[in-house]
Amino acid sequence: MFQIEQKTKVCSKIALTEAWDPFDIPQNSTFEDQYIVGGPGDNVEVQEWSDRKPARKHETWVGVYTLKDCYPVQETYTKNSSVTTSTRFFDLQLGISDPDVFTPPSTCQSARPERMAQHDCSWTCRF
Repeated sequence: MFQIEQKTKVCSKIALTEAWDPFDIPQNSTFEDQYIVGGPGDNVEVQEWSDRKPARKHETWVGVYTLKDCYPVQETYTKNSSVTTSTRFFDLQLGISDPDVFTPPSTCQSARPERMAQHDCSWTCRF
């Protein structure tokens, strides 16, 4: 993964610590709830899953997916009491409309891997 520091425009490579696929509910997930999002005549049924296990107090991941076709609606990751990442998905379309969004900027070609301090994260950090 690449991170671009917005102030200096310096690009660096950051290794992902965990694989993540928003279109895949992990096999060892715990079913939490099923409910309807929206209002009368304009709603969608969703299921909520987590990595909570019996005898554990807190989960570190909660995902909400549509019942039909299992599209992601929201995912929340909690690293500790002060670091939480929440992602909401909307206006989903099948396919990739612009594959160039996956091409890193040319300034990243010479980037060297670096380990970031936990307090040094910007919006592109991923735990």
